[in-house]
Amino acid sequence: MKLFSRVTFLCNCSFLLFIILRFVESSSKGEKGNDNLVQLPFVTGTLVILGQLSIFISFIFCLVVGIMFLMKRVPQVPRWLLIVNLLFFLVQVFFFFIY
Repeated sequence: MKLFSRVTFLCNCSFLLFIILRFVESSSKGEKGNDNLVQLPFVTGTLVILGQLSIFISFIFCLVVGIMFLMKRVPQVPRWLLIVNLLFFLVQVFFFFIY
């Protein structure tokens, strides 16, 4: 569970970088035309893929933690990591389905 929570946190951080990169690229395209700000296609591609998949990984993490709480088992993960991953999941649901 510790490894899965850390992987989820890293995917959530890549989601945050994906949002920042999307905002920066959309604002730069409006001003300068079709120029890309970041010239590293491998890094941007990885961030886009991890950013898009992070909602599924976060959903699975929240589902596993919810099942553990229903079974009255305490996950062996720091509380701040549980809270941060849950907050990221809520932001992702808002971003992908509402915004």
